[in-house]
Order: sequence, then structure tokens, then C-alpha cells
Amino acid sequence: MVCTGSPARISGGTIANINDYPFATSLLSNQGQGAYNQACGGTIISRTAILSAASCFVTNNMVEPVLWWRARIGTANSNTQGLVHLIRQITVHEDYQAVTRVNDIAVLRTSVAFVYGDTVQAADIAGGAYSLAVNDRVWGIGWGATSVVGSSSPELRHVEIFINDQQICASRYSEIGFDVTNNMLCAGWLDVGVRGQCQGDTGSPLLHQGVVVGVYSWSQGCGNSRYPNINTRVSAYSRWIEATATAALTN
Repeated sequence: MVCTGSPARISGGTIANINDYPFATSLLSNQGQGAYNQACGGTIISRTAILSAASCFVTNNMVEPVLWWRARIGTANSNTQGLVHLIRQITVHEDYQAVTRVNDIAVLRTSVAFVYGDTVQAADIAGGAYSLAVNDRVWGIGWGATSVVGSSSPELRHVEIFINDQQICASRYSEIGFDVTNNMLCAGWLDVGVRGQCQGDTGSPLLHQGVVVGVYSWSQGCGNSRYPNINTRVSAYSRWIEATATAALTN
């Protein structure tokens, strides 16, 4: 049961404890060869399902093979400790568009069920009626670089940002030819910058009072004061998420 209620990283945040985010998932990829390394983020939403972004798994309009991916859970370290699970199925939204980032959402199914404990739990996701107001405080979490040119961090980090006005966000992104739809959620420190989601952890959750309200998709720059972070709005996809997470496996 699902509880309803190019990669990027956290800029300007601080190190987080896995006990505070036991649903945090480091998604590892080997791009078809060699060692697996942290490439995207995800959120445990049931004993066999992980919520993430479609853009993590699509190359040249094709979904990458499941053998390219692994999921590390139960640890704040992206490449050590915890438990590593094999991925059995990757389902990206059927109407995902790589160029526009429309419907940038995906659900992964694992081969073996997660064992819940202090460091492994499912998150609550926003239902269809979940509402957010401008300037609501939200938290982004993820692994890796803290700036555009920074190197990745092996430790989970979190950062407090704010829900931004959708019209202002859309107007500013129109300057660079990007269309912000109603199914996207803008968050950041508008006109301040410094803090935000950034290159390297696409797919990680945006949290409002502990509820997953967004899945990080992309942003112009890193902690950019003019252009907020673009997240996929989870409430717009709650039925799709639950149906996909509980559907019979096809392989």
C-alpha cells in the first residue's frame, strides 16, 4: 500500500541523519558497465516501490535496462553501508517528455521487499487534494555537490527552502524558453539564492511537514536567485503513483 497524505544535488544544505529521512534512497547506476555509483535519488513509498523522476532513467527516448540500476537504503551514505536492492521494473510516466520535463515521474519496483526499521520506512505522499501556499517552508534532501562546480558528497544533506509563486516562476522561466506547467512545483529562495536543489540528485523528494509534495526534476543553475527549483507536483500524480506502485509486475 502506498501512503498518500541530468541529475541534481543539494546546495547550501547541511548533513542529515537517515533516521530523520528513513525513506531516502540512493539510486546507483553503472550505465551498463563497471561499478555502481550514486546517480539519482528516490523515496521509498511501499515495501517494494520507490518514487523517483523519469529523467533519471530515459536515454534517447528509451528506458534504461533495470540491470543498470540498484537502490541503496537504510543509510545516509550514498555508496557504502545500508542494503542494496536489485531493481525489477522501472515504470516512467507514459507521457513523459524529455525536452520539456513534462510528467517527469517514475516508480521503481524492487526484486525483494524492504524490511522496515528505524532507518527504513515508507514516506507519506501528497494526495490529490493536498494544498500548498506561497512561502510554505519545504525541505529538499539529496546527496552530492553543494554548488554547480562542486564535487559530490557521500553524505545525505537537507536544505530548507520555500514554495514560490507559480506565476512568477513561470514568467522567469519563460525568459529562457522553458514552460512551467501546473503539474510542476517551484521552490527555492527567490531573489536570494544560495540554497536549493542542484545538479546531481534528480528524483529526490521535496517535503512539506514530512509529506512528499515534489520530486526534483531540474533547475537553471544551482541555488539560483532568479530561477527556482522545478519539482514534479506529486499531488497531481497521486493516483498514477499508487496504481503503478501496486500494479502486477510485468517481468
